Amino acid sequence: QARHWQYRLGVTQILTTRWLASLNFEVVADSGYLGSPYRAARVFGAAVPERNPRTRTSRAMRLSTAYDLGSRDALKAEYRYFWDTWAIKAHTAQAGYTRWFGDRLLADTHVRFYSQNRALFYSDNATADTRYLSRNRQLSTFTNVSLAGKVTWRYGRVADAFDVSLNGAYELMNLSYKDFTDIRTGKPYSYRAHVLQAYVSATF
Repeated sequence: QARHWQYRLGVTQILTTRWLASLNFEVVADSGYLGSPYRAARVFGAAVPERNPRTRTSRAMRLSTAYDLGSRDALKAEYRYFWDTWAIKAHTAQAGYTRWFGDRLLADTHVRFYSQNRALFYSDNATADTRYLSRNRQLSTFTNVSLAGKVTWRYGRVADAFDVSLNGAYELMNLSYKDFTDIRTGKPYSYRAHVLQAYVSATF
């Protein structure tokens, strides 16, 4: 059993007729069982049950901005800083470009970079059996670079009530883990992922 509390506070400011900026702050408080019964840690190569602290408080601050270029296109940028009581610190930087083609077709693309350091009790292969111990790769040191694109085509109104759009998106992600070993190869774990989305949306 676990409990999760989330608090958010944000402010948006119109700087000029073309420039918009926002600042958001978020706090997440977790308590209870925060591990996985199916995940094991390693001590001198031997598998032992994962043991995570039963409390975690994380904070994140995000600054984002958008600028209208005046020709039915816009630039967007974002930076997010994350830190928690497990000693994880993470940085996310993103830049994007959006453009309308005609009155129905909207194209959007962005590139994102993410990096974080490991949790205080994380270890790929620990040399001591401590009170808290985890080999969860999401708590390790890793980076993620992704490139994404999305196309939205406005179909129009249906039944005089719904504004229907057709959406397609693609994202290429490259993840590289610095201190999480792939036990199949003995090398640091990394992978590339392709994410495809296709859906219909209707607003009213």
